Amino acid sequence: MAMSKNSSHENMEPEFRSTFNKLIDEEGFLVNQEGVSCQEVIDQSLLILRTSKDSKMNIKVAKDIFNIELPGPLLATFGDSDLKCFWVSPDEFWISLSAQQMLEIEEKTNKLPLGISITNNSAAYGTLEFRGDKTTDLLSRWMSYDLEGSLQDGKAVSTTFGQAPVFVYREKKNIFMMIRHSFSHYVAGLLKDSAKRI
Repeated sequence: MAMSKNSSHENMEPEFRSTFNKLIDEEGFLVNQEGVSCQEVIDQSLLILRTSKDSKMNIKVAKDIFNIELPGPLLATFGDSDLKCFWVSPDEFWISLSAQQMLEIEEKTNKLPLGISITNNSAAYGTLEFRGDKTTDLLSRWMSYDLEGSLQDGKAVSTTFGQAPVFVYREKKNIFMMIRHSFSHYVAGLLKDSAKRI
């Protein structure tokens, strides 16, 4: 991916790369059976927002650029048109948004306050969406995090799936899992094999 950088801004040109393209069926499913289905979320971009020590300025930047509130620890906030913001650490937030939204905010990111940066990390991760009442049965085979009891709506956590680091969150009834491209085949293999056993 071609990028141009300055001290606080990186090229916002949207880019989507399928993580699971060669692993899905003709209808676009990685897993599709009674009680659980899994599809890749397409046309989503990922920005990393690194904030400053000035909490008031951080709140203002998030509102001015994304029209969203910064979430508290292990939480997500949801904005207009499916825009999402995830707490990753006290000074790092991930913003998931559409390619169109990326274009709309590009001008706003040209002049960021000192100490705040936005990086386009769209080409690094793929996202899977899980639906169905057997989703936790499938994921719990390889994930030690308590999805049923602890992953409530609006919560977002870093954990592992097998040996792969992943980022999971729940929105409404569905669970989403973000995976680095380098782990996509490993995670897909575990999912496809485990789905046969539930």
